[in-house]
Amino acid sequence: MAEMGAAAAAAVPVIPEDVVIEILARVPDPTSLFRCAAACKRWLRLIADQALLRRRWPPGTRVPSLLGFFAQRHQIQANARRKLTKLFPTRAPPLVAAPSRGTGDPPVSTGRRRRLFLTDFVRNAAGAGLFDQAKPLAARGGLLLVRVLPSPSPAPQNALHLCVCNLLTGSHDVLPPLPMDCFEKDGARGYAILTAADHRVSRNPSGGYNTFFQVLLLSIHHGNHQVYLHRFSSAAASAAAAAVIFEISWSTPRNCSEQIRGYVWGPSGNRVAAVSHGGAHWLFSWGEESLYTLDVSIDTDNIGATNIPIDPPPTVFHQSWLYVSVDERLSLLYLCDNKLHIWTKLETQESGRLLWNCTQSICVGVKMGLFGTESLSTVCIGEESGTMLTLYLSDPNSAYVLDLPSGSITSVDDWKRWFNYMTAVSFEINWHSFFLTRLGDFCGRFC
Repeated sequence: MAEMGAAAAAAVPVIPEDVVIEILARVPDPTSLFRCAAACKRWLRLIADQALLRRRWPPGTRVPSLLGFFAQRHQIQANARRKLTKLFPTRAPPLVAAPSRGTGDPPVSTGRRRRLFLTDFVRNAAGAGLFDQAKPLAARGGLLLVRVLPSPSPAPQNALHLCVCNLLTGSHDVLPPLPMDCFEKDGARGYAILTAADHRVSRNPSGGYNTFFQVLLLSIHHGNHQVYLHRFSSAAASAAAAAVIFEISWSTPRNCSEQIRGYVWGPSGNRVAAVSHGGAHWLFSWGEESLYTLDVSIDTDNIGATNIPIDPPPTVFHQSWLYVSVDERLSLLYLCDNKLHIWTKLETQESGRLLWNCTQSICVGVKMGLFGTESLSTVCIGEESGTMLTLYLSDPNSAYVLDLPSGSITSVDDWKRWFNYMTAVSFEINWHSFFLTRLGDFCGRFC
């Protein structure tokens, strides 16, 4: 019988490779395609090929990439902990699954499937408890910046402890503590996590670091209330510098207020920088009637400030958010009184000033709250997917995803009352990079 089975299997014709490629290119969603890669070495080699990945996700096309939101969990009272142990087996930030937006965008957690946590994406960190009560700060290009509490000793009150997680490779890098003696209670006010793709010059990580990245922080001095920039890079030092400097550390803080006249407030709205055309940009208010961007060069030490000539300007500055649109243009979003206004920065100038054009003005969700009619409030923005997490402040137990190009709103069914919306960070993924990173190593070893 065994011989007959082997003979029958040998008689089955092998499907030509070009036909297999056509079939794999038509697999409807990333989850199924990843399962196909695990079926056999031949399929793994074909799926890990750049040509098929570019065909599946062509450059420049808008692909639904929002998987969900990392957020801290509220502190749970002792009498409720036992009830929630099965739901939250770890104190690491949970991943709130985004609502499905159609074919090709499978939800991360639906129905009775186990909830995912940050420790499911990062290796060799769960046992040490590094990510217990970690606070998500910013995410970009598969990297997630979180604030951590060092273990086993309590964290010094005058230092900021950060960690960069590579969600594509599963690695993580703990940064040197940043002294914060002179700064206000909440420490950093603005954040940016930059990847190798954001830099014009190719760089490699130094010894001891898994990934090349750069972290930018903005803080406010508690004495003179001026804005300072802190910069950290994992780039390998030159041979001359390596002979003198044995440990990479934070750069000397730079006073950004020297570029600004008078009293400033911010960053307004989004504390995560909008990264565009070699610069990181934060939104600040200047006086009571104007907005401007604080512009920090990624590859150089240049710092500047640019006025945003919008007339009339938004009246509630904290509801104004700076971000980069899906077509990679610097944009300003203003969500107030159930109306969504979006201005986009143009390349043309008038009287030496860059122009901003109002590209969208639509009505969005509104409901009756405790104090009458209430508008949605912005929580965080997913730039790659063109989405925004929103909620009503009178009902933080429910959340909604707002599609910026269309203005449509979808309820986030996976959002629970235990999540702290003030810590939510969008988790977006570039499927081309994900497959290339995760499958490339396996293909090199097994194919």
